[in-house]
Amino acid sequence: MVGAKTFVLACALAVLLCVSNVDAAFKCYDCIGTSSSDSCSDEFTKSSSLESSSANCEACTKTKLSGVVTRGCSPVAIGNDCTTSGDDASCTCNSELCNGSNNMAVSMATLLGATLVVFFSNI
Repeated sequence: MVGAKTFVLACALAVLLCVSNVDAAFKCYDCIGTSSSDSCSDEFTKSSSLESSSANCEACTKTKLSGVVTRGCSPVAIGNDCTTSGDDASCTCNSELCNGSNNMAVSMATLLGATLVVFFSNI
């Protein structure tokens, strides 16, 4: 039988998984850069001036082709994934402003799911 504390924790985590942002516009960083000194380069410094939001945005993207880094928004939610070929890469992620890091962000659902697995495996 599952204890009361375990049940409450599981319910709280389930609620967190279902919470969504009340703002209808999904935010991603939106820029194009070519060199390490550029504000959109691979070594990225997050800035609110580079934030963009759109009602038809479902995922954020980061692409690096021939040294040119592009960050933006995709109308299609593809999931959290990266593909690479040599120095070129294309990544998508499905949480707001997740395209601002060198390693694309892991979704909140993935983190909470992993926490539940670890927690329940120790009971």
